Amino acid sequence: MSIKGWRRFAPFYFYAALVLSLAAAVRNNGPSKGAIFILLLFGFLSWGLLEYVLHRFVFHFEAASVFGRNLVYSAHRTHHENPKSIEYLFADLQISLPIATAYWLVAWAVLGTWRAASCLFIGLVAGYFCYESLHFLAHQGSFRLPLFRYLKKYHLLHHYRTPDLRFGVTSPIFDLLFGTFRPVRDTVRNKNKKGEQASLVIRS
Repeated sequence: MSIKGWRRFAPFYFYAALVLSLAAAVRNNGPSKGAIFILLLFGFLSWGLLEYVLHRFVFHFEAASVFGRNLVYSAHRTHHENPKSIEYLFADLQISLPIATAYWLVAWAVLGTWRAASCLFIGLVAGYFCYESLHFLAHQGSFRLPLFRYLKKYHLLHHYRTPDLRFGVTSPIFDLLFGTFRPVRDTVRNKNKKGEQASLVIRS
């Protein structure tokens, strides 16, 4: 793999090292095991909401300024223009790090200790890794399990049919809650040039 190819995975290396460091730091003087489990679970679940909010309100934001448009374009619009390109598939560290830092600081302020905030953050990173894995396979791979096949179709419909709907990648739950959910259809009926019915199949 080229140096450029390795750089695409920089966020994975960085956050994996960060999570291991935080886990080691809170191991002896952190919350109880029960509290750690709850914090990890809530952190993991909070990723779904963060994913939805970022995807809908930030990455699809219609910015008025040139700077804002360029930022949104580099962060996400390039992926929509080239959905099969690995180069634009993963979030850049420059985009994700400020968001991760803000999450950890807010968690610290709310929970009162950096150790509890770190446990919450570790759960968030686990959710982020699941997202990146699902997102990669939705564009580059295939699934056998029906749930993952459904999520792939759901996400590809966002790209090719409804870019203003279906913002959830790891789950459609927040689309359901906020009114941007639409059911998945295996086939979308279109008319071809001869006026006959043709079917566009989104393959899993």
